[in-house]
Amino acid sequence: MHWEGVESRCVDILFALYGRAGVRWGHSASVAEDDMAGPVYLIYLDTYHLDDLLYLTRLAQVAGRRGQRPLCFFVHGSGGQAERLLEAEGLFPPRKDGRIMVQTEAEAALVERAVRQVNRRIVGELTDQRVHAVGFQGMDRGLLRWDSDGAMEAGALGWLEDLIGKRVVPVLSTLVRDPQTGQPCEVPLAAATITLAHALQAACVVVFLTRNDEPGIRDGEHVLRTLDPDRLPAAVLSEPGAVRAVVSSGIATLLTSAAGLYGADAPRGTWVGNVINGQY
Repeated sequence: MHWEGVESRCVDILFALYGRAGVRWGHSASVAEDDMAGPVYLIYLDTYHLDDLLYLTRLAQVAGRRGQRPLCFFVHGSGGQAERLLEAEGLFPPRKDGRIMVQTEAEAALVERAVRQVNRRIVGELTDQRVHAVGFQGMDRGLLRWDSDGAMEAGALGWLEDLIGKRVVPVLSTLVRDPQTGQPCEVPLAAATITLAHALQAACVVVFLTRNDEPGIRDGEHVLRTLDPDRLPAAVLSEPGAVRAVVSSGIATLLTSAAGLYGADAPRGTWVGNVINGQY
């Protein structure tokens, strides 16, 4: 079965459903006008967390228990799934700048399959816990475009923000069209994250999850309120370079855990750099 055509049709159907005012799963009332009053939290799912199946289940369970969760969406790449599929076929293309440098159509097809599998797995975990999640690929509806010069840009994201305002949780992959071949390919997760965050009309906070499941970076018994990007602990963060890249682009950045993200009236954790708005 060719999943791209099936998923594209599903995206069209879901978009039509959620594009109607006031429609959301399990609810019939109109969406409140201030649903987008707070920031949107873009959750960066790195390889470390993607490859921990039990963690994804726990994350979904915490999100499911939180009735009025923060406005958020997930962004992810292939994790380690692409390498596993490639290695099973005796293929070992290198990674560069966070993306697999495929050389053949067969390698490109395996990477695409891996990204789609990961996307469906995340959506499945969330929906199992009654979280209204919908999966998208980066190339769906012009979400992300990658030009021949290597620059990335986002399309109009108003429809995506409409979904988020209706308390739907989009799960976005980094799968886009290669500008030279037209084939689906994976782009660097950090670059996609920065592009999407800047393209949103709403204020955006990028969330990086800690490896030790702490709601922030501890200094003794206390969680730090803020942290300089030059002091990021590599033992606690999977991709400190990505954190610094997001911070240097001027985007508010929060280090936390699933409990820190979903377990209080507002997400809590450690802010990195100086881009902090008191309302967050």
